[in-house]
Amino acid sequence: MPALPVSSVGSEIDLAATLNLHHSMSIRALVVLPFLVGACAPGQSSSDVPAPLAPLHAAAIRDSVRTFLDAFAADLSAPPVGKKAREAVAPFYSQDIVMSTDLGPDEPVLIQTLDSMVPPDEVVSVPAWIKSTRLVWGTTVITPLAPGLAAFTAKYTEQVTDTTGMVTVLPGVQHGVVRNGANGWRLATLQSAHPMAMHQRQAELVARVTAIK
Repeated sequence: MPALPVSSVGSEIDLAATLNLHHSMSIRALVVLPFLVGACAPGQSSSDVPAPLAPLHAAAIRDSVRTFLDAFAADLSAPPVGKKAREAVAPFYSQDIVMSTDLGPDEPVLIQTLDSMVPPDEVVSVPAWIKSTRLVWGTTVITPLAPGLAAFTAKYTEQVTDTTGMVTVLPGVQHGVVRNGANGWRLATLQSAHPMAMHQRQAELVARVTAIK
């Protein structure tokens, strides 16, 4: 999983965002992403506008970001249970990340900075009734913005297998901005949004496993 901790997930938890925030498991989206404008600002000369990326450079950025996103999905699909949450998310989230998600149809959540998202003593955990989870990217659009900077928008599904062996598929969309620094790509912003079907399936999943108990 993009390593966020699925910590103490109660019956009201949004698995897609939870299993997203590893989509944090203490987490999930509302809309708050900065607009990166390519046009000239008032009083700015056209010579100040960065030159467009060369096609080969843009293609290399897309490939590199795709590799990062695949690693993020693989990590979310195999959460490092018992590991310190901040260590787990370090390979994927920037310290100043801004995140938004919807825990429920009427529960937008906004998170600013890694410190506010993950308590220092939090460790990665998953609910006992989850046997496994797998995040799979669907249609993915990666837009190189500048050297070391790109945006992406992607459909995805979170496939949750409970201890009865039943698989629940939770769909969603993620949009984010990634920056490339000394330690590689990191998410600078991340927005997760989910259709009503996801919330309904999640509620049915929780009700079923709760009834079994």
